[in-house]
Amino acid sequence: MEKDLQYYKDICSELEAIFEMAFDQITVADGNGIFLRASKACGLNFGVPNEEIVGSSAYDFERKGIFDKSVTVAVLEKKREVTLAQTTAGNRKLLVTGKPIFDGEGKIKRVINISKDITEIENLKEELKNKEELVKTVRDQLRHQNGNQEILIGSSAKMQEVVRLMEHIAPLQTTILLQGETGVGKSMFARFIHNNSLHKEMPFIQINCGAIPEELLESELFGYVPGAFTGALREGKKGLLESAGEGTVFLDEISELPLHLQVKLLHVLQEREIMRVGDTKSVKISARIIVAANKDLKELVKQEKFRGDLYYRISVVPIHIPALRDREEDIIQYIRFFLKIMNGRYGMTKDITYEATELLRRYEWPGNVREMENVIERLVVSTFHDTISETDIRKMMPAFKREESEETGTNDMSLTERLNQVERSILEEYHSMYKTTRAIADKLGIDQSTVVKKLKKYDIK
Repeated sequence: MEKDLQYYKDICSELEAIFEMAFDQITVADGNGIFLRASKACGLNFGVPNEEIVGSSAYDFERKGIFDKSVTVAVLEKKREVTLAQTTAGNRKLLVTGKPIFDGEGKIKRVINISKDITEIENLKEELKNKEELVKTVRDQLRHQNGNQEILIGSSAKMQEVVRLMEHIAPLQTTILLQGETGVGKSMFARFIHNNSLHKEMPFIQINCGAIPEELLESELFGYVPGAFTGALREGKKGLLESAGEGTVFLDEISELPLHLQVKLLHVLQEREIMRVGDTKSVKISARIIVAANKDLKELVKQEKFRGDLYYRISVVPIHIPALRDREEDIIQYIRFFLKIMNGRYGMTKDITYEATELLRRYEWPGNVREMENVIERLVVSTFHDTISETDIRKMMPAFKREESEETGTNDMSLTERLNQVERSILEEYHSMYKTTRAIADKLGIDQSTVVKKLKKYDIK
C-alpha cells in the first residue's frame, strides 16, 4: 500500500509540474462544469487569478464574460469532443479543444480542455488582411484613375459641365437618365458614374433593352423560378437586377422597353423590389439604376408609347450628353486617343498629319464618338504608310469625298442625284458601323426590308 501511495504521489507531482510548466492553457472540470484544476497560463489569459478559477463554474464564467463561449459547457451539452475559437476577458484569442472522460455508466465525470494562444497569429492575420485591403484600394484607385482618363476626354465647357454634374451626383443613390444621340458614349458615362459611386466595388451590369427579344427581356431582368416556362432551368435563375447586388444596372435604350415591362420597372424603382417570373413573393433589391435614351421620351409620352409616370420617375436627374459636333474643341483629343488605342491594339505606330486632323475636325460626325472610333480604326488598318494623310481620308471615306466635291464646285447634279448621293453616303457609313441590316434599320428608323432594297440599289456589299 505504501508503494502504491508513493506511486500515486509521484504521478500527482508530475501532473502538477506539467500544469505549472505548460505554455498552453489546461483546465480540468467535473461533470457539473466546476473547474478542478487550471494551469498557470490560464490566469494570465483569462484575466482572473488561478485561485478564482478552481472551484468556479464554467457556466458562471461564460455568463460573466470571462470568455465569450465555454468549451466545457459545449462538451457537456454535446457529449463529445469540441474545438472552437474563444476570446477571453484578458483580450486573448484561444483555440480550445475539450475532451470528455466518461465513467462506467456513460456519464461525463471530467472535461479536459487544452487551449492554444493564437492571439499573435490572429493579429498577424488581421494586419495582413489590412495590408491586402490597402493594396487593393491603391490598385483600384489606379485602375479608377486610368479608367477616368479614357472616359473624361474633352476640355470643352459643355463637357466639363457634364462631368462636374456626374461627379456630384455619383455618390448619391438616385436614378439617373442619360440622354443624347446614338454614339455619344452613354455607356462610358454610366460606367464613370458607377466608378465614382460608393459601391464601385460592386458589379456594373449593362442591358440593351432594344437588343434582347421582348419574350426574353422580362426573364433576363427579373429572373424566374423553377418551371416558370418551357425551357426554364430546373433550379430557376436570378435576374440581372437581383444579381447586381449593391452595384449598378445600366438600362440602355430604355425607350424600347415594352409597356408591360415599363409597369414592372416603375414598381422596382418605387418599392425597390422585384418579382421573378412565375413567383408569388417579392425579392428586395438594392442596385442603383441608370437609364439611357437616344429618343425624345417626352414626345414618346405624348404619343402614349412611353409611360408618363415612369418618365418622371427615371428623370430625377436628367443629364444630356452633347453631340461631338457641338464640342468641336474635343474632336482632336478623341482623334489622338483613338489613334493611340488602335496603334496599341494592332501593334502599329501610325501618326496623322495636321491637314488630315483638320479635315476630321471639320466633319460633323453624325455617328458621334462611335463613328470616329470606327473611322480611326479603318484608317489605321487600311493605310500602307506610317502617316495618315488627308488623301487617305478622302479616298476611304465617302462622306469626305462628297465634301471634296462640294469644295471644288463640281457638284452640279440634279436634286434627285444629290439626294441619292447623300442617301448612299449615309447607308455606307451606317453599313460600316453596324453589322446587321436590322440594326441599321433601327438606327435610321425605317423597315429592314427598305434597308435591304437600298443596299442592293447602291450595290453596297
